[in-house]
Amino acid sequence: MEILFFIIGSLVFGIGVYLIFDHINYVRIAAETKGKVIGYKTSSGSKGGTIYKPVIQSYFGEFTGSYGSSNPSYQIGQEVDVIYIAGKTPRLKSNMPYFVGIFLMIFGGIFCLAFFSIFNFSLWNILYSLGILMLIAVSLRRVLKSKGIDSLDELKEVVKEANKKSEINAKNIIREPEKIQDVHRKNAKATKIVGPVFAIVGLGVLALGINLGIERYHFLQEAIPASGTVVDFHESSSDDGYTYYPIVEFSPNGSFEAITFRHDTGSNPPSYSRGEVVEVLHAPDNPNNAIIDSGIFNWAISIFVGLFGILFASAGIAVSVSTFRKQRNQINL
Repeated sequence: MEILFFIIGSLVFGIGVYLIFDHINYVRIAAETKGKVIGYKTSSGSKGGTIYKPVIQSYFGEFTGSYGSSNPSYQIGQEVDVIYIAGKTPRLKSNMPYFVGIFLMIFGGIFCLAFFSIFNFSLWNILYSLGILMLIAVSLRRVLKSKGIDSLDELKEVVKEANKKSEINAKNIIREPEKIQDVHRKNAKATKIVGPVFAIVGLGVLALGINLGIERYHFLQEAIPASGTVVDFHESSSDDGYTYYPIVEFSPNGSFEAITFRHDTGSNPPSYSRGEVVEVLHAPDNPNNAIIDSGIFNWAISIFVGLFGILFASAGIAVSVSTFRKQRNQINL
């Protein structure tokens, strides 16, 4: 069901955009003051680990930072910059909302690209997808109404109240510097390795994406068009099920010899049907080197790989910079 790629991708991309613009608008009119890290609020991570969010003491009282990690970002007692707007919860002065927003935008963009590269834009598929979107929207609306939420403003108020209750509950707050230092020591070796490894792998994947893009560019510059027919599908199994790659038969212009090739992009369900006539592009000196002409989506694989490379490289660089700052702060303290 390709529409799920679009739904998930659009939602994640939208959240990323919201985080960035929300923080830009907050910083634009916020005043700045000083605060001090007095502890860490802990919660369980998605894989059973512990997430640490800094608890800050400022002129406006205690508040918990919006972003946490498995490795505490500050030392207890460390002075930090705080930004605030009257009547709103203060925030740590940090670039983290931008990093998280960009990360989510890239991740969502990958899912949306996957959708557009495998979705078959037929009238039936479009109507079917619209029906699913409407069903999800109606179901979500019913759930919200059952909880007394009739507007976006009311939803924001519910979220704020939940955050306030979370702030009041201070049972999981660590205030002992020794415990946080122990966490730093345990994670020190791992974070020194993880950041550079992610950065190197990401840059390698990005280089692969660029190389694939260059190869595809040269191929498209010289490719000869032809008409072909989908004759079968190659099934590739994985943990998520089967992926169907169309097998196309065509005859190069000026030749009666039938050439059969497997397209380099597959989907589930298949994006084509047996007997469907498709446009083909093939290398002039090697007709076996051919693809289905998908327009702008001829670039899908190189863009997909490149975005993953950017995602990994960004995460690795962010971890490395964060580790360096923590070590510098520990020295200063």
